[in-house]
Amino acid sequence: MKKIHRIFFLSLLVALGSCQKESGPDNNTPAADRVPSDSTTINEITLTGAQYKAIGVQLGSVKTETVSTEVKANGRVDLPPENRATVSVPVSGKIRYVNALPGQPVRKGELLATLESFEFIQLQQDYLQNTSQLTFLEKELERQRTLSAENVGARKNYEQAQANYEATKALTQSLAAKLRLLGLSSESLIKNGIAPTVGIVSPVNGYITVANINLGKEIAAGQEMLEVIDKTHMHIELNVFEQDASSIKKGQSVRILQQNTPPLEAYVYLVGRMFEGDARTLNIHAHVRDEKREEDLIPGAYVNAYIRTGDRQALTVPPEAVVRKGEHGFIYIQEKNYEFRRIPVQIGSTADSGNTEIKTSVNLVDKQLVVKGAYLIDAELAKRSEPEE
Repeated sequence: MKKIHRIFFLSLLVALGSCQKESGPDNNTPAADRVPSDSTTINEITLTGAQYKAIGVQLGSVKTETVSTEVKANGRVDLPPENRATVSVPVSGKIRYVNALPGQPVRKGELLATLESFEFIQLQQDYLQNTSQLTFLEKELERQRTLSAENVGARKNYEQAQANYEATKALTQSLAAKLRLLGLSSESLIKNGIAPTVGIVSPVNGYITVANINLGKEIAAGQEMLEVIDKTHMHIELNVFEQDASSIKKGQSVRILQQNTPPLEAYVYLVGRMFEGDARTLNIHAHVRDEKREEDLIPGAYVNAYIRTGDRQALTVPPEAVVRKGEHGFIYIQEKNYEFRRIPVQIGSTADSGNTEIKTSVNLVDKQLVVKGAYLIDAELAKRSEPEE
C-alpha cells in the first residue's frame, strides 16, 4: 500500500512540472521585456525594458577621491558671556511701566520698564541731606582752622571738625555712586528733585529673550527681570568623547548640521583641557567662518557636527546612488542588461565634490552601478518581495 502511494506522489510532481513548462513565457520573447518571475531572489531584480526607461536609470562607476577622516560631535549654539546681559536692580519695588516682550529688538539705553521704589526714594533723600550737611561741615572746618591758627587750645576742635567733614564727604560720595548705579546722576537729582521711579534700560543692543515682569509685580533687590542677548557674535560649544579627544586640534575644519538650514563651515577655536561628566566628554569651542551665516543660528539650538581630523583616499559615488538606511544603505550594480544586484554598503564621509563615501567587501572595480533611479529600483524590489495573499 505504501508503495502505491509513493508511485502516485511521484507521478503528481512530474505532472505539475510539465504544466509549468507549458505555461511558461515564450522562449522567443527577449529577456529584457519579460516580467520577472517570482523566483527572483531578495537581492536581485530584473527589469523590463519599459520599466528601465520609465525609471530613467543612469549608470556610472565608483570613483576614488580624497575624503575627510571625521569625528562626530554634538553640541549647541551659545553666546560669549559679554553678549548675554541679565537685567536687575539693587533695590526692591513695584513695576509701574513695561515695554518688553521676548523677541523684541532693543537698543542700548532704551527704556524697558520703570520700578517704583521706596528704597530709591530714601537713597535720594539721604544724599540730599548729606550734601546739605557737608556744606555746613565745610564751613565749620574753615572756622575751626582759623581759630586753631590763633589759639593753640582750639587744635582739638579743629581735628574733630575735620573728621566730621571727611566722614560726611565719604558717605555723600558713596550715596552718589549708588544713585549712579540706578541711573541717576547727583547733578540731575539736585536740579530736578527726588524721582519716585527707577528707569530700567537695556544694557546692550540686541533682542529680549526673557521678560519676567508685568505691571504691579513686586520685585526683590537683585531679582532677574529681563535678559537681552547681542547676536553680533555666536559660537558652537561641542562635546567629543574621550577616545576621539586626542585627534582634535585647534584650527581644524568643522561641518555644522542643523535642521532646515544648509551646512555651516566652522573651525576649532579652543580645545578644552578637562573631561567632564560621567560620559567623559571634552568641550570644543568652534567659530563660524562666515560671520554673515551666524544669522542662521539660534542661541540654545542643538547641532550635530563633524570635525575634520585628516584626509584619506576612498571609494565614492553620487549621493543619489545610495539607498540610505541610517548609517548603512544599498547600491545596485548591473549584472547584465536589465539585471541588477543589491549590495549592502556602509556610508562614510562626504567628499569635497559632494559624493558619498561607501565601504563594502564587494569588488566594484569595472562594475557599472545605478547612479540615478536606485530608490525606484529598490521600491520595485520591495514590492516584488512582499508575500502574495
